[in-house]
Amino acid sequence: MSLHFYQSLGKIEVWPKLGHVHPASLTYDDVLLVPQAMTKIDSRKETDLSVKFGPFILQKPIVTAPMDTISGERMARLMHRLGGLTFMPRVFPDEALVACKRLQKDGIDAVYSIGLKNAMQNATAFKKLGVKALLLDVAHGGMKKITETAIKIQDKLKITVIAGNIVSFDQAMSYKQAGLKIARVGVGGGGMCITRLVAGSGFPQLSAVFETVSSGLEIIADAGIRKPADFAKAIAAGAKVIMIGSMLAGTEETPGEVEAGVKKVRGQASEEYMKDNGFKLGEFRSAEGIMTTVPYKGSAEWIINDLAGGLRSAMSYTGAKNIKEFQAKAQFTIASQAAQSEGVAHINKK
Repeated sequence: MSLHFYQSLGKIEVWPKLGHVHPASLTYDDVLLVPQAMTKIDSRKETDLSVKFGPFILQKPIVTAPMDTISGERMARLMHRLGGLTFMPRVFPDEALVACKRLQKDGIDAVYSIGLKNAMQNATAFKKLGVKALLLDVAHGGMKKITETAIKIQDKLKITVIAGNIVSFDQAMSYKQAGLKIARVGVGGGGMCITRLVAGSGFPQLSAVFETVSSGLEIIADAGIRKPADFAKAIAAGAKVIMIGSMLAGTEETPGEVEAGVKKVRGQASEEYMKDNGFKLGEFRSAEGIMTTVPYKGSAEWIINDLAGGLRSAMSYTGAKNIKEFQAKAQFTIASQAAQSEGVAHINKK
C-alpha cells in the first residue's frame, strides 16, 4: 500500500502525518496520483492487474456488490469470464442455494452473502455445495456479534468469511486480532446509500482505506467508485479489490427487465427492498437507501474494461508493471477544489 504524499521539490510526507490536511478527511477527489520520473513501462499492455484475493486468483481486482438489482447469475458468469468476481446478494435461502448449485456445476466462483439470522445453518448449506467464501453482510460491521459469528463460522467450517462494513483502524484491528483476514470497507458512500443523511454516520472513503489497510487486513474498497480514477486511487492506497454496484446499474447482466428503456436499481437498505423482504420500517428502523431507474446501458463488459483501462494507465504513469509495484511506487498529492475543476474537460461549448 502507498501512504506517501508528495509535498514539493521531491519531499514526501507519510499518511497520517500530513501538513495542513486532516488525515481522516480524504476521499478520492481530494487527491491525485503523481506521475513518476524515469519510468520503464513502454505500453499499458505490459501491466498485470492480477491479484490473489482470499482463496481466489483474479485477473482484475474488481468485485460486484451484493445488491439484488446488480448481482445475479448472469453477472457472475460475466465477471468470471472477465477475471473478476461477483458477490451474490442476501436473498431467500432456497433461491440462493439453487443459483449456487447452477454456478458451482459450471465451475463459476462467487461469494455468497448471509446475515446474522441462521448464519451457521446457511453457511453450512453453502459449504456443502463447495463454496470457497462467504460474506457476513451487515451494514455496521463493528458490532461484537458480527466478529463472533464470523469467527465461529470460519473456525468450524474452514471457509473464508468476509465481514463488514467497517471504516476505522480500531474496527480493523478488532477483526485482525479475532482471526479474520478480509474486511469490506465503506459506510455511507454508495451510489444508492443515504446512511450519512439518515444516521449521520460514515467516513471519507479514501481515509477509510488508509485506516483499515494499516491493520494488515485484506480489504475491499466498497463505495465511492464513480470513475476509473477512483479505482486506481483505491488500489494504490492498498485495497486488494474494489466493489462496484451503482456503476453497473442498467446493464444487460443485472437482474430485472428493461421497461421503457430503463432498469430498476435499489439499495439493500431501501424502503422497497425492505418491504419485499419482510423488514418493517418504523420507530426502530429507517430506510438508508433509495430506489430509482436508470437508462439501459448494454453489457457491463465495457464498464469493467473501462475501469481496467484506467488502472493500467495509472500504473504506466507510476512505472509499475503489477499491483504490488503500483502500491509500492504510487504517490498522492492533495488536490484543491480549483485543481479538481482543472482536471475535467472545460472547453467552451457553443
